[in-house]
Amino acid sequence: MERVAFRREPLIALLLGAGGLVAGVLLGSDGVFYQSWLLAFLFWVGVSLGALALLSVGHMAGGSWSALIQRPLEASVSLLPIMALFFLPILFGMNVLYLWTDAAYVASPPPVAAKTAYLNTPFFIVRAGIYFALWLLAAWLFLRGSAKQDREAGESARIGFRLKSQAGLWLVLYVATMTFAGRDWAMSLDPEWWSGIYSVIFMISQAITAMAITILTMVMLANRSARIDELLTEKRLQDLGNFLMAFLMFWAYVSFSQLIIIWSGNVSELAGWYSVRLGPGWLAVGGFLLAFGFLAPFVILFSRWVKRKRIALAGMAFWAIVTMVVNLVYFVVPEFERGGFPITVSDALIWLGIGGVWMFFYLRRLSAHPILPVHDPRLKGAEHHA
Repeated sequence: MERVAFRREPLIALLLGAGGLVAGVLLGSDGVFYQSWLLAFLFWVGVSLGALALLSVGHMAGGSWSALIQRPLEASVSLLPIMALFFLPILFGMNVLYLWTDAAYVASPPPVAAKTAYLNTPFFIVRAGIYFALWLLAAWLFLRGSAKQDREAGESARIGFRLKSQAGLWLVLYVATMTFAGRDWAMSLDPEWWSGIYSVIFMISQAITAMAITILTMVMLANRSARIDELLTEKRLQDLGNFLMAFLMFWAYVSFSQLIIIWSGNVSELAGWYSVRLGPGWLAVGGFLLAFGFLAPFVILFSRWVKRKRIALAGMAFWAIVTMVVNLVYFVVPEFERGGFPITVSDALIWLGIGGVWMFFYLRRLSAHPILPVHDPRLKGAEHHA
């Protein structure tokens, strides 16, 4: 039951997080603060939700790769209760963030007036409660089953089968709940606009960030644990790199599909969303995402050598995180209609604040549990490859 201790790192993360949150609160006005909070919340809750999806896929697939990265995924998933608490400021700032909370605005545009049965404050809160209740239940069942598998060697196969049998249901529920959560929390910032692919882009972005952070974690753990260093073979690294490349390909595909479908439809209520993002300032961001968010990483990750070298793959994972941050800014910030430079100091501070708290609990969770599932039958496959 080997464990990897993190001594100074959690404290540093907590200090950065607390400092970022305090400074963000002091420096941001009400409107900017809530905008910054929503932006940071969407990214960090996405990491935990992406890990929940990957954890479900791993239990379903049953491969040795999934057992190897199970602990980092579980650490991410364990933070969902914290993210539920971080959702509360969004509820307090609803009137600042969402135009549809203004009765006078809702009464004017016909497309928005037709959505009032869905876009209203009580139903918004109820839906958010349902999302988090299901996500927390899934996290609790996965973590409880994993802990029980560590304790009971004789029951490990039966527990593993139970986790595998329920994983498909939780993956379906993740897709269903995130479909509506993406619309509620981000797409409804422009209540006149609609896209059926919008939440899909959010989901694949979450998978990319979760996989990228997991790759960085595994490379870090391999430098601290002889056991992880032995099991994290070139073959395992290539598997993780293939996942990252496939996710980036799908992200580019659905992003481009949304643009083509909406633009070719030539509906004024829908095309306006892209008119802003293809206009001055934001056009360069879109070009950056195309060239350096997809094309360059795709070409680089096509190399087998890159996916088999820890430092090279870790570098690509870090760049994938940068790309997903820029993609989130590209999707959300234009809705705030800010003048001048669109990114504020408050955005950076709140992102650092929530991220620091997230990383503090993430590292604490990794330290508190065995770094590998103790009796998981899937580890035999990893040991064979090692």
